[in-house]
Amino acid sequence: MVRTLVVLSVLVAVARADETSATDKLRILYSTRFTFTDDGLPLVTVEIMGARRDVRLHAKGGVVVRPDGVGGSSIDGDAEAWTITAEATKPAVIQEWTVVETLGPDDAAGITAALARWKDRGFEPRTFEIGTVFGTGGEIIDTREVRIAIDPVPAGKGAARAGDHAKRYGVRTSVHEELVRRPSGVIVARSGAVVIRNPSVLWFQPKRATEALTVDDVPTGTGGSQLETGHEDRRYWGSVYLTLDHDGSLVAANAVPEDKLLAGLVPAEMYPDAPPAALEAQAIAARTELLQKIGRRNLTDPFLLCSTQQCQVYAGAGKEDPRTTRAVDHTRGMVLLRDGGGLVDIRYSASCGGHTEDNDAIWGGEPDPSLRGRADSPGGELSRVTDLDAFLAEDPKDAWCGHAKGKFRWTETIAVADLSARVAVEYPDVGRVRDLIAKQRGTSGRIQTLTITGDRGAVDVIGDLHIRRLLGGLKSTLFAIHHDGTAFVLRGAGFGHGVGMCQLGAIGMAEAAKSHDEILAHYYRGTHLHKLY
Repeated sequence: MVRTLVVLSVLVAVARADETSATDKLRILYSTRFTFTDDGLPLVTVEIMGARRDVRLHAKGGVVVRPDGVGGSSIDGDAEAWTITAEATKPAVIQEWTVVETLGPDDAAGITAALARWKDRGFEPRTFEIGTVFGTGGEIIDTREVRIAIDPVPAGKGAARAGDHAKRYGVRTSVHEELVRRPSGVIVARSGAVVIRNPSVLWFQPKRATEALTVDDVPTGTGGSQLETGHEDRRYWGSVYLTLDHDGSLVAANAVPEDKLLAGLVPAEMYPDAPPAALEAQAIAARTELLQKIGRRNLTDPFLLCSTQQCQVYAGAGKEDPRTTRAVDHTRGMVLLRDGGGLVDIRYSASCGGHTEDNDAIWGGEPDPSLRGRADSPGGELSRVTDLDAFLAEDPKDAWCGHAKGKFRWTETIAVADLSARVAVEYPDVGRVRDLIAKQRGTSGRIQTLTITGDRGAVDVIGDLHIRRLLGGLKSTLFAIHHDGTAFVLRGAGFGHGVGMCQLGAIGMAEAAKSHDEILAHYYRGTHLHKLY
């Protein structure tokens, strides 16, 4: 039986031929809308890679080229391999606004008052609505929020301007990117003597429905604190389209049904040999995260989601595993909702190290009741790590994630000379490093602000990912600092930011016969499961 989908705003109920073609195909690619397949599954556009001069792709049995998208006109032949470039390109024009307040979409009085307040301060404020809203399965899903923004500046200058306004007015600020003008140009596809040109976008599909498209030389290992990257050829189900990135270079993206996307995503997020309950919890979390992020990120990009750790780690086709695919199928349409309504802001990391962290300690913003730091143990009560050395010495058996060697506890030794060289790249006025001081820690003990003192000066380094990268790609910021004169010895715990679900903890809970709903209830308090489709 096909579920009835009630369209409330920017959601298309059923994918129709030519839905993303016609004259407004680019506008749709840049919009926050997404479609549903005939099987009732969301069709999601995911970045493959960007900033490319050329892209090579192929499929066994031939490739169909579609200038107008799926369902539109097609150029059908036996050519299996294509090289795509761009000509006569013009970059996008993007400006960055400082977000000074965020309100709900139904708070008309609050929005009016905020606009008046910032206008009285001499600005010409604007509102930007992000997110999406749709209804299905008797539930309304609304991820929208209205941003009050001021003082637009050219791209690249927004962070500094937002910082200035935060200090001046004593408010939390962020940056909102506005796409003033989309990039333009001609996409050129070549295969032997065949050349196809089309304004701004070209779509590609395998000629055989059972085949996947292979895209050559896709970057791997991008995002996160781990600094190593590589390249590999990757296969993708559905359609692949080539369009223009912000700077006029090429960007490749994959339009893929949700089940295929999750089947490729879940094994990239959790070991496929994990117990079924852990894989099911991961599938539900990934599906919730997928829907929650649509329309809230990548607002100036021609896709809904990026494929790095900043979004979700999607590695394409051929990465599926029967065990994780079963978890996706068994939890079809299931998402995690707040008890008060709305999708949970899903966060997870590999290992919390025995204690999860508050969301605002890692990323700032408002405290989220569903994302409060707590001990990763059967009791799981809200708590704060106050004696870090004692915490690091705790028995691994006391934590759900304690079975993971190398991620539950770890030690890194950094020579003073090496650390000084790393710091000098970003902070040349510090000089030779003399000390590292944890100036501010979160509830789990993760460092929020790290003071680095040297023989010429000192600097405060703020932010989980910033600290980890600066110190050479640390597994986490949950570490104690010891200095022996020639080196800094960092004794740490966990792998990742520690907010939300601890993936190795979920595995530990599943091994203790906990179900997927018990796992999710442990890591996201005040929530419940709901089947959307």
